[in-house]
Amino acid sequence: MDNISNEEFMEQVEESMVKIYPKDIVKGIVINVKEDEVFVDIKYRADGIIKTDEMSEEEAADPLKAFTIGDEIDVYVIKLDDGEGNVSLSTSRVEGLKNWKKLMDAYENGEVVKSSVKGSNSGGLVVKVMGINGFIPASQITTYFVKNFDQYIGKELDTKVINIDEKKKRVVLSSRALQEEKLDTVWETLIPDAIVTGKVVRMVDFGAFVDLGGVDGLIHISDISWDRIEKPSDALEVGQEVEVKILKANREKNRVSLGLKQLTEKPFDVFLNNHKVGDVVEGEVVNLLDFGAFLKLKEGVEGLVHVSQISTEHVEKPSDVLNVGDKMEVKILEIDEENQRISLSKRALMEPKQTEKENKVNSEKKQAPRKNNNVKNTPKVEEENTFGSNIGDLLDELNLED
Repeated sequence: MDNISNEEFMEQVEESMVKIYPKDIVKGIVINVKEDEVFVDIKYRADGIIKTDEMSEEEAADPLKAFTIGDEIDVYVIKLDDGEGNVSLSTSRVEGLKNWKKLMDAYENGEVVKSSVKGSNSGGLVVKVMGINGFIPASQITTYFVKNFDQYIGKELDTKVINIDEKKKRVVLSSRALQEEKLDTVWETLIPDAIVTGKVVRMVDFGAFVDLGGVDGLIHISDISWDRIEKPSDALEVGQEVEVKILKANREKNRVSLGLKQLTEKPFDVFLNNHKVGDVVEGEVVNLLDFGAFLKLKEGVEGLVHVSQISTEHVEKPSDVLNVGDKMEVKILEIDEENQRISLSKRALMEPKQTEKENKVNSEKKQAPRKNNNVKNTPKVEEENTFGSNIGDLLDELNLED
């Protein structure tokens, strides 16, 4: 072997070394692992060193577990001399550069990325996405105004990248964009007369709000039940799943009116199918006013017993003889279909019926021939019979009145 000078030897060693520059990503072999740093052979004249602050969160938490001697890893060259003769390296920046590339692709392709909310400021939410710092402006958090940002801290949100600047290391994301896309699909189903399923999310005095899959609709208290209710909670409860009918839908105003009672047959129509004038029905007193008593019938409709129809005797006020909750049989006097009113009578069931004799006498009166004025001489016996009959009729009438 030819003798070579030290200078020539160093030149050969230098040529065998990999040429690296700051900001390069190179491969290296782990040669030593400590609790706070990792040494890497990058085939350079000096070994590389990775400090914990240049590791990923998982790696920095336990370098002894994250790195194994002999493993080949990708590292980012920060600078060629850290002041102690070592090359300063980073694994977190390698991951960051790869993730920046992934974010750029996600931005161009409109893909969904997961954002972890780490904090907030007056303008919105501070997040981490693929290990990179990002920001969700207040207007891009959701479709409605948000005052309390703290409620999102610690949560993971589905987001879309709406602006990215790799040089300035700035990423702006939106959760609202995804929600609006979802709402587009929901609004397509919110057509008047359509029947949809939702969940009761909150109740107020005037109605109940139902989540229809991202869009809230209102069931007004008057559209909850055909029965009279004092408050929505009389018929519904929060968390209950309900099938409702779309009455009105206005996307511009973000308003949806819903109906629950419209999915059942109207009680008045059921009543009309079951009853007619003259029928005897049973009802329960639900309201007493000076002019009469309202009775709730089996079908859920209400009818009025006028004060004059409560008894055969004079009644000053319905409350003098009736109480709310009383049940009684009544006769249907009148059905006003146009105004949906039902007139009832208790008195009609208390009045005596005509006797068979009255019916017979009335029938004979209707069938009796007219008197012939040309006949002058009428037999005396016939006059006596007629007089006797009249007296008998009169007595019968008097007895009936008694």
